[in-house]
Amino acid sequence: MLRQCTAILLLLAFMASTFNKAVIVVDFYANQDYIARNLCENRGKPLMHCCGRCLLRKRLNREADQDQNNPERRAEIKQEILFLDETAGMPAAPIRFSITLPFSPFLGGQPIDRAAGIFHPPA
Repeated sequence: MLRQCTAILLLLAFMASTFNKAVIVVDFYANQDYIARNLCENRGKPLMHCCGRCLLRKRLNREADQDQNNPERRAEIKQEILFLDETAGMPAAPIRFSITLPFSPFLGGQPIDRAAGIFHPPA
């Protein structure tokens, strides 16, 4: 029971952080009549047909500013390992095959070296 509650809580927290802009938009459309009548900045100007979209725009801009100012979400700070050369610190040892195939392209019984660097095709 505790594991299920913890899993549901973590799932809800993950979904809230992932779909925060969608939650703002859904909340706006659910309460659009109230927002247009009471909270809209342009409610005194009916010819603009704002209908509370000014408040929606403000909330989305505020959320975007919070995303930009949050250092954990900024893309340029994240570090990713694109290539890991596991053999960088190891001496190159020959690989020996003990099985000889009847039509093998390799020379029988001689060591085969690994490629030392990454293959770069000609430009």
